[in-house]
Amino acid sequence: MIKYFVPAGMLLLAAVTSRGQQVASVVKPENIVIHPGATLPVKDSGLRKEINEWCIAQSTSPAYKNIKAHPSAAYFPGAVKTGAVAETRTVHLGHHQIPGSDVPVISRMEYSSPLQHNLYSTGLYAPAGQVVSIRVPDSLINRDIWVQIGVHTDYLGYWMAWEEAWRRMPMVTKRVPLNKGTVKIASPFGGLVYILAAPQSAGWEADFTISGGIAAPLFVLGKTTPAEWAEQLKSNKAPWGELMSDKMILTLPDTVLQKVKQPDSTMMLWNLIVAGEMELAQIPQPVYRPQRMVIDEQLAGGALHSGYPIMAHHSPSTHQLSADVMIDPGRLLVPSEGGANWGFFHEIGHNMQNLDWVFGGSTEVSCNFFSLYMFDRLVGGRNGAHPGVSNENTKRMIQQYFQKGADYDTWQQEPFLGLIMFRQLQEAFGWEAFKTFFRRYHELARKDPGGSYAKTDEQKRDLWAKIFSEVTGRNVAPFFETWGIPVSGPVKAELARLPGWMPYHFPE
Repeated sequence: MIKYFVPAGMLLLAAVTSRGQQVASVVKPENIVIHPGATLPVKDSGLRKEINEWCIAQSTSPAYKNIKAHPSAAYFPGAVKTGAVAETRTVHLGHHQIPGSDVPVISRMEYSSPLQHNLYSTGLYAPAGQVVSIRVPDSLINRDIWVQIGVHTDYLGYWMAWEEAWRRMPMVTKRVPLNKGTVKIASPFGGLVYILAAPQSAGWEADFTISGGIAAPLFVLGKTTPAEWAEQLKSNKAPWGELMSDKMILTLPDTVLQKVKQPDSTMMLWNLIVAGEMELAQIPQPVYRPQRMVIDEQLAGGALHSGYPIMAHHSPSTHQLSADVMIDPGRLLVPSEGGANWGFFHEIGHNMQNLDWVFGGSTEVSCNFFSLYMFDRLVGGRNGAHPGVSNENTKRMIQQYFQKGADYDTWQQEPFLGLIMFRQLQEAFGWEAFKTFFRRYHELARKDPGGSYAKTDEQKRDLWAKIFSEVTGRNVAPFFETWGIPVSGPVKAELARLPGWMPYHFPE
């Protein structure tokens, strides 16, 4: 699943049930308690609208003096443990500008929010309602650099979540610009503290002195020792922390982090996963920032979605335990019949998609190239990867489709049917043909950053048939049309010089 993000009172309720909250007094957004055991149902539309507007106003307000901890914060993101002590810490951070030559390529990976501000972890957690002070280096004042509290950026005021009972407040992050020498910020919900910078802005290295936060677990692959990690877990008072490598950062609750006894093994595997998907996509290396994956109680939509960060639903109350797989190399490498590991590979695959080669109906298809690649190259085979690619399902879908007559509109409605077509190409020509195919698109983007060659769906379909035919030396236009995918007359005429290709005994 993919999604773009458009971040756009109450006395405690007298009666609370698992079905929702019964209002018995004056309602004010700043006092309502929402959590998995006390959800706010869709029918309370007036109250939800009021809460939503209050949260939006809080999310960017520079005010900090009168901010108080919101009662829902004790449930999500969670309460700071007793005995937590605020500290002053100088954090050294470095921002690396995305190379200009990579911008035309990276900017086409729109599902990854490629030009959204980079998040730089500080290893600190801001308790709800507590003021955090950031001393900003003079050279970085008013440079489009921000401080953000919280990383749960999914906004519940639209998309699927607007039609669901809320299990947390709809917006729980806060961001303000670093526009003077000392910036103060407070959030009613609290959260991990981040410094943000735009990917295309000039690079820098600097020290930020941050006061008022508490230490949060932060494991950095190749830097944090096992003994240091064990001590961090033992002394931790923060409800969230992170595991970090140069290719992936996992943001996890303390309840999950306490189970991570060998973080190096976990993050080495995530490095393999991300590097493998980038290798298939032929993304220029090294990348300008790691992927991020964040666990959340409730998403704007679905159980997982792509973006920066990738969001994953994890909630013991609803028996969604994706984080338990995320931290366990053994479970990550076990075929899950479409479970968590397929989902992780799928969402990272969305982040790899170049929209120049994503034509109508293939958004939820071509991201699965990367899922299949991970099962082929990392898990050891596709058996048990997902019911949608099973032999039984493949045979059933292909027979039903061609018995009714190949039709592009029908093809676009069933992602695993669409995937069969591309699986046939992969089985015939191999993954290396796909890698060469993707590199050709990078070359086009660098020559024409405006992307005039792939503006329409017809152009994208034609390019697929043309470039893949050129890469393999075989004319695949008749194969596309057999599947019901239209190819224009001029492209068919151009490719007629190549020997034709069709899978043996196809269609059955």
